[in-house]
Amino acid sequence: MSPVIGVVILVGIAAILAATVGVFALGFSEQRPTQAPQVAIVADYNERTTGNGEYLNLSFSSGETVYRDNLTVVVSGAKRADGSDVTLDTDPIQAQASTRITSGTQITIHQGQFTGSGAPLDLSDATLRLVWNPVDDPESETYVIYRWPDPSQRN
Repeated sequence: MSPVIGVVILVGIAAILAATVGVFALGFSEQRPTQAPQVAIVADYNERTTGNGEYLNLSFSSGETVYRDNLTVVVSGAKRADGSDVTLDTDPIQAQASTRITSGTQITIHQGQFTGSGAPLDLSDATLRLVWNPVDDPESETYVIYRWPDPSQRN
């Protein structure tokens, strides 16, 4: 074997080793972040002003199966009919949905789930977010997979 061929082989091995070390050192080998599930949800907002006040029905109409423990409902801006603030006390997903949420699952946001809601519930200025957090990946991002009302439709 000639010395030139030996040098070429050594340079090739060094280049492969450098590339391998570079991939691991720069983090290119890390797993891609967990992707949020794609779901389609239909909202039915009832503005009735008698009884317990307004309510919001959410129906999962299609999309991927989602596990209940990965979802949280966040409501802001909800009030009593007299204008005083209320706070979501009971997560409707945890209280109403089965372990596996699939097409056909329905949940209702209503007065009984809020603290300080002795008067009828007013959701007219409220915002609801359905937040997905992968339980099996604590370092992963959380994602808002549904928002009501659609920000483009807000007055």
